[in-house]
Amino acid sequence: MKKSIVIIAVMLFCFGIKATAGNDDDCYLKAGDKLYSGSDIKVGFTHTKIFYSDGTYTEVDNHDMTAYRHHGKVYMMMPVICNKSDTLCMAMMEYITKKSGCLVFRYCCPDKDFYLYDPGNVYRNIFFVYKDGKFYQRIDEEQTEALKSFGIKVI
Repeated sequence: MKKSIVIIAVMLFCFGIKATAGNDDDCYLKAGDKLYSGSDIKVGFTHTKIFYSDGTYTEVDNHDMTAYRHHGKVYMMMPVICNKSDTLCMAMMEYITKKSGCLVFRYCCPDKDFYLYDPGNVYRNIFFVYKDGKFYQRIDEEQTEALKSFGIKVI
């Protein structure tokens, strides 16, 4: 009987620790030279709100943002390179992995031509590889062997 009470007490203690650990600030937003840390982020069309643990929030213009982290996913402002190695614009890309000094980012690209083949999917993923802070390689989602070499699972 004493063993079961001790086991139940330990289990309740462990669940309590897990519940309090979930309230940590795990989101951040970098805009210019300022770094905001909070518990949640809502990205809007022109502004992004970062919410703090006490319920207050700060609103930041999207064109001022350079990076943000939202519940384990990191997004950074990176240049979008077209097939001719021209820089089209800057966009938020999701950081995927790092392997042998190369950083791999994923860009979700709206593609009207791709929509003709798959009407349920207007977007396709393009992966950009940067080495030493410079553009190194562009990988389309159809290039499965190149993605596997970076350890990216291909479905």
